[in-house]
Amino acid sequence: MKLCLLHSNPIILTLLPRFAFTIFLLYEINKGKASPWYPYFLHLPRSYSILTAFDELEMQALQVDYAIWATQKAVTKAKYEWEQAFTLMKELKLKPPLLTFRAWIWATGTVQIIARDKIAQTSGNICYLCKHFLVR
Repeated sequence: MKLCLLHSNPIILTLLPRFAFTIFLLYEINKGKASPWYPYFLHLPRSYSILTAFDELEMQALQVDYAIWATQKAVTKAKYEWEQAFTLMKELKLKPPLLTFRAWIWATGTVQIIARDKIAQTSGNICYLCKHFLVR
């Protein structure tokens, strides 16, 4: 077996699994139609209703101070995580739209949904999609 991203970027091994999986997802999407996952990606939601995706208007609509604070904190944390991953994503030569904070939020939302579904189905085993990204 040939290691793909892990061989060329061992720094990925130092990332939390959800960050590595988020980067792998964006990397695979970056391939476009050349990715064997392209048909799957076409059916993913375009957005998620998660706190980190809320804009200022949606935050204020929450009306409760603690809810607004929690949303702001979630966005701040997500921006920090994105900034930490940004250099690696740039090294992987992702297209500019995939380097944006908005793309990062979408990818982390997708990873959360996949992880939740796969853990429920496989009792914590690593999902096939993640295995595909790690080893080829």
